[in-house]
Amino acid sequence: MSIVMVPLDGSPFGEQALPLALTIARRMGAHLHVVRVRASLPLSVDEDSEAYVRTTAAEIESQLPAKVTPWVLTDELGALQYPPPAPDTVAKTLATHAREHADLIVMSTHGRGGVKRAWLGSVADALLRIAPRPVLLVRPADVTFSLAADADRGITHILIPLDGSETAERAIPVARELGEPLGARVTLLRVTSPLALQLSSDPADGYPLGDPTSMGRRAAVHYLNGVAAPLRRAGLDVDVRVVEQLSPAPAIVDFAKTHAVDLVVLTTTGGGSIRRVLLGSVADHVIRKGETPVLVCNTRHAESSAVDASPAAATGTELEC
Repeated sequence: MSIVMVPLDGSPFGEQALPLALTIARRMGAHLHVVRVRASLPLSVDEDSEAYVRTTAAEIESQLPAKVTPWVLTDELGALQYPPPAPDTVAKTLATHAREHADLIVMSTHGRGGVKRAWLGSVADALLRIAPRPVLLVRPADVTFSLAADADRGITHILIPLDGSETAERAIPVARELGEPLGARVTLLRVTSPLALQLSSDPADGYPLGDPTSMGRRAAVHYLNGVAAPLRRAGLDVDVRVVEQLSPAPAIVDFAKTHAVDLVVLTTTGGGSIRRVLLGSVADHVIRKGETPVLVCNTRHAESSAVDASPAAATGTELEC
């Protein structure tokens, strides 16, 4: 990974994504891009946006071995819009920039104090559906916060929820790409409802007859250990856990809170409304209800952009889903 991109909206809440972005960039020797999207105002120049990103970049550059680049983006539609730009427009602009100039996006889930705080949350939600690169979302603390560069936030424990699908397992290389340089330990989590465990129990799996829930749990552990094996051979500290609960999303949130998890890594296939699959709904719940940063890989849009020859791809290893 060579470039970490941080979208900002000028608020202290938005800046709370910077500590984690700085930690990742510092440990991986990556460049950092601080980006702000401005409205299309053909008759005026948005000097405040340019001054803000330049000042922010200058304040944090001394903390990194690589360069910090300020960017001010204007939506490509060219339509006359007044601040703040529409969230969907901002998300499309950020996605286009990330496809060409970034390997990882780190941003707060909301910003702009008071009533407008939901604006950045809407941008994050829209970006998750179309992002061609993994998006790491940080939930800001509801406190007065100065420039976040003064803080440092390490990642020592990464949680990867798995549902047995190949789609979910595509979060593993992304987590590994981050976890190895940071020296983080990894927990693979399988959440299975008691009913599903009973229905999935089968003597043909090679387990002796007995309590069906116990057999189902052992099957889940067997699956997780199989996934963990190559990671352990590579030298990672990997644990496996099975939790029985009817709904996977609350179980993931609870596990992250009670086991000192620093980062949850999962995948989604994007989309919305009736097109959103179960895994997408789980991701939404973990992002909205949890307090732990969440790294989301949109596999559908990552696949569509895999053939792009971006500058980021030429200078480092992309975090592809």
